[in-house]
Amino acid sequence: MPPQELAKKVVNKINTKVKNKIQRSRDLSKGTRINFDVPLIQNSYIDIKELDISNIDSKVARYLSQMYCEHRFDLLGSGWVKNSYDSVALGVEGYKYEMNTDILNSQFSILNYSPVDWQKDYKSGYRWSENTWYKDIKFGDKLGVDIKVPWELARFQHLPQLAIFSFVDESLQEQNIKEFKHQVLDFITNNPPRMGVNWVCTMDVGIRAANMLVAYDMFTQLDSFEILDNEFKQIFVNSIYEHGVHIVNNLEYSEFGRNNHYLSDIVGLLFVSAYMKNSDEINQWLAFSIQEVINEMDYEFYDDGGNFESSTSYHRLSGELMVYSTALILGLKVEKVKALQSYTTKGWRVKPKLKSLQNQKFSILNSQFSISLPQWYIDRLYKVGRFTVNITKPNGEIPQFGDNDSGRFFRFSPNGEFLTNKEVVSRYLNLKGYSEDDELFWDENILNHSTFISCFGGLYEDEIFENSISFEKSFIDSMAKNTFQTKDKSYKEIRKNSYSLEGLNHKKATIHNLKPNIQDLKFIAYPDSGIYIFKSDDFHLSICATPLGQKDSGGHTHNDKLGYELCIDGMNKVKDPGTYLYTPLPHRRNEFRSIKAHSVPIVENIEQNSWSVGNIGLFGLFNESKCFVKEYESNFLELVIEYKDVKVLRRFEIKEDILEIVDMCNKEFSYSEFEMYSKGYGKVSINE
Repeated sequence: MPPQELAKKVVNKINTKVKNKIQRSRDLSKGTRINFDVPLIQNSYIDIKELDISNIDSKVARYLSQMYCEHRFDLLGSGWVKNSYDSVALGVEGYKYEMNTDILNSQFSILNYSPVDWQKDYKSGYRWSENTWYKDIKFGDKLGVDIKVPWELARFQHLPQLAIFSFVDESLQEQNIKEFKHQVLDFITNNPPRMGVNWVCTMDVGIRAANMLVAYDMFTQLDSFEILDNEFKQIFVNSIYEHGVHIVNNLEYSEFGRNNHYLSDIVGLLFVSAYMKNSDEINQWLAFSIQEVINEMDYEFYDDGGNFESSTSYHRLSGELMVYSTALILGLKVEKVKALQSYTTKGWRVKPKLKSLQNQKFSILNSQFSISLPQWYIDRLYKVGRFTVNITKPNGEIPQFGDNDSGRFFRFSPNGEFLTNKEVVSRYLNLKGYSEDDELFWDENILNHSTFISCFGGLYEDEIFENSISFEKSFIDSMAKNTFQTKDKSYKEIRKNSYSLEGLNHKKATIHNLKPNIQDLKFIAYPDSGIYIFKSDDFHLSICATPLGQKDSGGHTHNDKLGYELCIDGMNKVKDPGTYLYTPLPHRRNEFRSIKAHSVPIVENIEQNSWSVGNIGLFGLFNESKCFVKEYESNFLELVIEYKDVKVLRRFEIKEDILEIVDMCNKEFSYSEFEMYSKGYGKVSINE
C-alpha cells in the first residue's frame, strides 16, 4: 500500500477507536433507544392487488406459515428446528453447546406466544449475550459455532413470506398478521440498538430493515382486523429509524475494497429513506443511497454483467440487491423525488462523501417527477440478469463457482420440494440425529435462481426473462411501474493469448459421452467474469476461469480455475462441491475451496492460490495464479493457468458424440475424487 494511503488508514483507525470508546460508554450508561417518536410511515410501494401469486403452492404456504408461527426455521442446514430459550441443538459435526437461559430473560411476554432466542446459534446451541455492546461481540473462536445463524434469522426474510401466504390462503391472514406483530415486537424488545449479536454486521441490519418494511407494507393493506394499531406502528417506525441511524454510522465502506456487505448497507438505507417521512436527514439518506447504488453497479459488476466476487451465488445476492433497489428508485413517490431537488450536503460526516445534485450520475425528470438512471447502468443491469439466464443448466440450477453462503436479499416465492424427514436424514450428513418421524420437510433449492431471473421480467420486456415464476416479476412491476429499454445487448469479445506448448510433456484425456448430435450448440463467453459456456437444450458445459475476485483479494473465490460443471439431459455428470461452512469449521472451509475439491489437474497438492494460516486466511487468497484463453472456436476452448512453477493447458472440445477434455502440464499431475458435496450453506452430502 502506498505510504500516504497507509497513513490515512492508520489515522482513520485511531479516530474510529476514540469514537467507539465514547459511543460505548454512552450506550452502556444511558441506553441506546431514541427518546422521541418519529412520524408514522405513510408511504406504500406495493399494491397487493397487482401481485401475481399463481406460482405459489397453497400447500407450501400453509406448511411454511405453520413452521414460522411455531418458530421452527430451516436456515443454513439447520433442519426445521424450533428456536426458543429452551430448545435443544442438533450440533455441528459433534460440536454442541448447552447455553440455554431462562425464558424470563426475554423482556417480551404475551399470551400464547413463546419468545424467540435471537442471540442463539440454534444449530450448535452457543449463545451470545444481549447485554454485550455490539463491537465487543466475538466470533470465529469456537469450533462448531456459526454467528451467521442468528444473523440469518434476524434478516426477517420469512416475514414477507408470511404476508404473501396470507394472499394465497385467506384463512391464514389473522394468524400471520399477529405473528408478524409479535415477532417484530419480540425482536425490538430484546435487541436494543447496538446491543447483542444482531447489530454486529451492518449488512444484516440493512437486509432486516428492508424485509420489515416490505412485510409491513403488505400486512397493513391486509389488516382488516386492526391488529396493527397505532401503538405498534409507532414502535415499528421508531425501530426503522434506529436501523437507518445504525447503517449510516456503521457503513462497511472502504475506498480500497468493499463488496456485497456495503451494497446491502446502502440498499437497506434506500428502503428506510424511501418509506420514512421526508426530513433533511432522511432526504440525505435517500440521495446518498441512490448515489452509492449507481457507484456500486460500476464498482461491483463487470462490463459483461458478471459480479466481481467471482462467485455465481454471490452474483445472485448482489444482483437481487441491484434489481430491487432499481425498482424502488424508479417507483419513488413524487414527494420523495421533489425532496431530492433541494437536499443539502451540509452536516454529512461519514464516508464516502455525499455529492450535490448537480454532481450526481442520476437526474430528475421534472415533467414526471421521477429518477432517470444512466444508460450504461440500464444496460449493465440487463446483462446482470442475462448472465444468470446463460449460466442456468437444463435442470434449472446454476453451477457453483466460488463461495455459496445461501445469501439472499428477499425470499418471496418458495423454491424447493417436499421430502420426508427420513429422506432428508438419509440425504444430508449435517442432519444426523434429526427427528426421523415421517413428517413433511420442505427442502429449499438454493441453486435454482429462477426467482431472480423473474425479477428482470418486471423491468425489461425480453423473452429471455420469461419463466414459471410470476410473483417476483409482478412485485418488481408493481414497485417500479416502469420498464427499461437496453441499448446494448452485445457480448464482450474474448482476447486470445499466444502461448507456447513447449515443456508441456505430460498429457491426459477425459471423455464424456454425449447424445449423438448437438445441432443447436451455443458458445457464450463472459471474459471479464472468467466463465465460458457451451449449451443447448439438453447439454450444458460451464467452465471456470474466474479472476481472484474482489479486486484480487479473493474473499469468495476457490482454487477452481479450469474446473467445470457438466449437465446432460438434466443430470449432473460433473459438479462443483460447493462451500458447506465458513468459520465454524475452518478445516472444512479450506477443504471445500482447495484444489483437491475441484475437477482440475493437481500437481503435488500445490494450491493455485495460497491462503494465510488461521481465521485471518478464511476470507482471502494470495493472487498467485494467472489464467487466460489461448484459443477458441464455436466447439472448443483452450485455457491456460500458471501458478508457482506449474503450467497447465486444458482443452475442451465438443465433437459429434463426445466431450473430450485434454490436459497438458509441465509436471506429472493427477485428479482428485472429492467425497463431499454441499448444495447450500450448511448442507453436506456424499458426492455421487
